[in-house]
Amino acid sequence: MRRPSDLPRNDGRTRTGRISGRAVLITVGVLILVVVVFGRAVARFYVDFLWHDGLGRSDVFWGVLRAKLTLFGLFLVSFLVLAGVNLLIADRLRPTRFPANVHPYVERFHEVFGHRLRLVRYVGAGVLAVMVALPTTSQWQSWLLFRNSQSFGRADDQFGADVGFYVFDLPFLAFVLDWLFVAMVLVLMITLLTHVLNGGVVFAAPTPSVRPATKGHIAVLLAVLAALKAADYWISRYETTNERRGFVQGATYAVVNAQLPSLMLLVLIAVLTAGLYLATLRGVSWRVPFIASCLWLVVLVAGNLIYPAAVQSLVVRPNQQAREAPYISRNVLATRVAMDLSLDQVIVREIQLSSLTATDVEADVAPLQDVRLLDPDLMLSRFQIDQGQEAGLTVADLDPDRYLVGDRQQQVLVAARELDLGGSPNQSWQGRHLINTRGCGLVTAPAGQVQQTDRPVYTNVELTRPELYFSPTLTGYAVAGTSETERECAANEPYSGTSGVRMSSFVRRAAFALAFLDYSVLGSGAIEDDSQMLWVRNVRDRLDKLAPFLSYDGDPYPVVVDGRVKWVVDAYTTTNRYPYAQRIGGDVQLTVGSGLSRDANYVRNSVKAVVDAYDGSVTFYVNDPEDPIIQAWQGAFGELFTPGDEMPAELREHLRYPEDLFRVQTDVYSKYRLEPAAFFQREGAWSIAQAPSSQPRVDDSATAPAGPADTADGGAVDEPDLASESSAARFEPYYTMFHGVQPPSDEDEFVLLRPFVPFSRNDERTQLQAFMTASSDPATYGQLTAYLVLDPLPDGPRTIANNMDSDPDVSREITLQSGGGTRVRFGDLQIVPVGDGLIYVRPFYIGVTQPNGNVVTEYRYVVVSHQEQTAYGRSLQEALAGIFPGFDAELGDRLGETPIDPTDPVEPVEPGVPVEPSGT
Repeated sequence: MRRPSDLPRNDGRTRTGRISGRAVLITVGVLILVVVVFGRAVARFYVDFLWHDGLGRSDVFWGVLRAKLTLFGLFLVSFLVLAGVNLLIADRLRPTRFPANVHPYVERFHEVFGHRLRLVRYVGAGVLAVMVALPTTSQWQSWLLFRNSQSFGRADDQFGADVGFYVFDLPFLAFVLDWLFVAMVLVLMITLLTHVLNGGVVFAAPTPSVRPATKGHIAVLLAVLAALKAADYWISRYETTNERRGFVQGATYAVVNAQLPSLMLLVLIAVLTAGLYLATLRGVSWRVPFIASCLWLVVLVAGNLIYPAAVQSLVVRPNQQAREAPYISRNVLATRVAMDLSLDQVIVREIQLSSLTATDVEADVAPLQDVRLLDPDLMLSRFQIDQGQEAGLTVADLDPDRYLVGDRQQQVLVAARELDLGGSPNQSWQGRHLINTRGCGLVTAPAGQVQQTDRPVYTNVELTRPELYFSPTLTGYAVAGTSETERECAANEPYSGTSGVRMSSFVRRAAFALAFLDYSVLGSGAIEDDSQMLWVRNVRDRLDKLAPFLSYDGDPYPVVVDGRVKWVVDAYTTTNRYPYAQRIGGDVQLTVGSGLSRDANYVRNSVKAVVDAYDGSVTFYVNDPEDPIIQAWQGAFGELFTPGDEMPAELREHLRYPEDLFRVQTDVYSKYRLEPAAFFQREGAWSIAQAPSSQPRVDDSATAPAGPADTADGGAVDEPDLASESSAARFEPYYTMFHGVQPPSDEDEFVLLRPFVPFSRNDERTQLQAFMTASSDPATYGQLTAYLVLDPLPDGPRTIANNMDSDPDVSREITLQSGGGTRVRFGDLQIVPVGDGLIYVRPFYIGVTQPNGNVVTEYRYVVVSHQEQTAYGRSLQEALAGIFPGFDAELGDRLGETPIDPTDPVEPVEPGVPVEPSGT
């Protein structure tokens, strides 16, 4: 028999010297794995840089990377120093002669690693340093805010520290202390292990044997841990200004009189324990620091948890108003400032309502001419059928805005014809990425006008660049400027943008192919050197990638500026660390997709982010230069932001006050307008008016809730002590052209409006108490005005809506219009001040179910109500005449006599000029 050593070596080669097929497969597999895993990471890093560079924002790319590397380096070096010094000390303290009775595992460890044991320890410490330093890179935002901290110019009432300390400094300091504590625990563990391996600790029966020098080293490390914990308790005192233990958020009675003293006691015990551990170096028994540590644990549980809870239950609750009065005052004043609702910033006007006559209404018809007949949510399906019917294009959203229509400014609904890749007839790779690359144009319709056919009065907006390569619904990538002919849009000129990534080299194309795992990017012959990769085309994703430290509104809206479409997105700076301010909470009904966190207790609409729909260029206009948080980010990325006064006037005229911010502010104002003395009893508090149902009560199938309420952040209920309303849907704020209240004015103002009713826990109060407006006009942008209705209070929105659909004539019409695949829906209930009174107006729609199951909404009537009288009609003039006999003023809400075919092409015309209907 041949010996194994005599057999041919299997080195992957055959007898002829050729490499075997198995070796080739293994080698290729390893290479592919390396390229896909590691090569793709490099490719994604490279294309990420190219994306920022194409936008001219390489400063942001390198700024973020520099911040992450700085944090990684600082914490890596810190851990290496801590671990290295202690390992060096442990080696210096090792016994001169290795013990003979060490544990077998220790002996085996020495046999395996031998003289390389020290190297293994230091390499292991290095690996551990990398592991604990890498997660710190996620704190780059806190680090940049810490480095660029600003003063708020306001001190908290408990400690007298500037609010900027809480927002900018405290988060990073608390993180550093937590990290140091964890790092020292790890250093203690590897130091103990080193002493065990060096023989400083011997595990022998009946008890382990520890050398005095080793005990001293461990005592010093335990003292450092205790000292770090003392510093952590000291810092934690400041974090109590956002506690949620009492009636309101902040350091209330139990926190100030129980929890803070407990924290100070913990600080003293931790310092004492650290001193006792150090005292063991001079011969003090280890029992003393051990007893101190046990006492520490008892105080931690009893003093920091049980005692404050007992004080809250036994001392505060029986006398809550008296005990917490000064802390409630702190909360009220802080919340007003944090939510930009200082009483001197909100104009309050009292109004006395009276009954109107036909003469009164005819003398003030301007507000009625701006009533909105077309609801943006309900009319979306109608726009999609009429204006997005071309395959591959769709209307995904309707946005209220104001434009000059005819001879006056009117509210219009603006719809972008966005690209719909799912509906494109060409689903090939070329079709999805080279041909169907863009949406095409905008269409508008006056919100207060309909044709005789009940269709909107559509207007195509003339644009020099109607192509929409970027929009809120787009995903994936497109390559523009290829040899393929892109889908036709207007003049169909070649792409001339400069913010994409030029595919000018093989390396760039290969990087994108690897990053996207799409070989076609590399293999396509249609992509040329001048072609541009358009990547991250969703507007929100684009902003999140460029400035992730801002929070973004969920409703981008298009604006025409210099013949191009610009997507405007409201950006917020927020924090949850403003001392004593109340958080947004789960009761506020935000819009779906809102970027506001319910945990935030400070909000500013500090930036207007603008994305060019043609080339994707991004501009961040500073809307609130006084905001300290945006000042800090300007310090970190100065070139990223553009001063607000450099915003084009054409764009400024179409800015909108953000709806989500208005929802938060109206909810807060309804309670925090009260003086602190009345806040506890809720005397004079308001509630957001209950939302009227969009479906008639007589419709037995109407089971949908009264309005959308986003509970994406958990819908958490606020503290039980703080009285709040029921969770019923609240009145949705709406944009409108507002003409003022008493006396009537012909000057209109584009505002958000939301009504209030008197506060009640069970919604039994439904009278109209007040309503608030937020101006979007350039001259008065952001001005909040509260209109306080004097007694006797009129019926509120829910009562009016119930009266409307229970009116005999309206109820009969609802019955006639329902059934056979149609269902009645109501639009927004609008509050229209006319003369010295109020008129409620509500459009009446029918939803027609199509064979494919989709529901298309059609306008039918408008319902009006005043002083418990209700009437409806095909036009607003007809409906008003039903309440005010003799009223015959022309309101212009009905246009045209000849029906049009909505599928007929509409020629581009001057912006704001209605398209003339063509007969069919």
